[in-house]
Amino acid sequence: MTEARPERTYALVVGAERYGAGPSWDLPGPAADARRFTAWLRGRGVPPAHISLLLAPLPGAGGPEVDVPEGTAGREAVQQVLTRRLPALEGDLLWVFWGGHGVTDPQGHRRLFYADAGPDDRRNLDLDAWLTAFATDLVPGFRRQIWLVDSCQTFVEDLMLARSLPQDLPPGGDRLPGREQFVLLASAPGQRAANDPVAQTGAFSRAVLAALSGADGAAWPPDMGALAGTVLREFAGGGQRPTSLWHRSWAGDEQRLDAPVSPPAAPAPPAVRSGETVPDAGLAALIGLLAGWPGMTDQNQRQLVVGMLPADLAGAIPRLGAARPDIISIVRSCRRHPGGLAALVEALTLLEPGSLEQRELAEWAERWLGPRPGGAPA
Repeated sequence: MTEARPERTYALVVGAERYGAGPSWDLPGPAADARRFTAWLRGRGVPPAHISLLLAPLPGAGGPEVDVPEGTAGREAVQQVLTRRLPALEGDLLWVFWGGHGVTDPQGHRRLFYADAGPDDRRNLDLDAWLTAFATDLVPGFRRQIWLVDSCQTFVEDLMLARSLPQDLPPGGDRLPGREQFVLLASAPGQRAANDPVAQTGAFSRAVLAALSGADGAAWPPDMGALAGTVLREFAGGGQRPTSLWHRSWAGDEQRLDAPVSPPAAPAPPAVRSGETVPDAGLAALIGLLAGWPGMTDQNQRQLVVGMLPADLAGAIPRLGAARPDIISIVRSCRRHPGGLAALVEALTLLEPGSLEQRELAEWAERWLGPRPGGAPA
């Protein structure tokens, strides 16, 4: 197959951290990752005029400085690139990178939220529909495409959003032979993608960018099959990580690339109690308690606590920017995980020892999780 050329490569790069839905949707990381990916493209020789960089950054969003103008990541800006700019261009290769919130709808379609998605208008991009559209004569100028998507695919009903999301489908087109799409997704339907708000990066983006950097100097584009294998091996190491990838190869076939099954977790130490499912009243009490802790208002300390949880649990917690929504997400995720709330209590005991907050936490654990083994109080 003829090698593509960087000077004939184009890209759409989207990083949405701030949403019209409000602070509870804040997601530190995608804008920084989008800048990192843009810097990598520029380092490989892709002209700045060929890159559409659309961001909705939070204050203090990181990432390297790039010589590419930054647009907004709302619906109109994204649609302008998808429906007007790219269909009018012709090149050897198209990259699409997207970082931000996403869900899976009841029909199994992957939906990516625009930055201007609000509480009464969950405007979104139907990724599956656009992948199909980009294999038609709607976009005739890009036979080879690479799509990298770092977002959750949580079932929409699990998030208590409207089951019927607004639908904004691309124009129809006739399928073209020889379309070559390579797609890597950070998670499978129903799963979450891990995000590190302190380092301002997604686990998937970090692994992909590291693999891309390791391929510098190789053919253009890099060997994406080999890159997928590298990323999977990174995930198999544990920690906060997505659990699977989806791949549509250059040859047009589709396959699931699942991370190898981790060995069974070691039995919990005696100090961690599995406990019964804590009811909503107990959950609300714990959330209220933690929201009042001075230490838990600090993002770095919350990250420290999450980092002390079992790897499979820590990697399944969706992280939010604002303190209270992040605490709610941590506590709710721990309740869904066997022994998760007990593990959370154990991690929290390392913060502010001897404080009034610790005494209140011990009382909460005694009431809702029961005594420690041997009758010792929490």
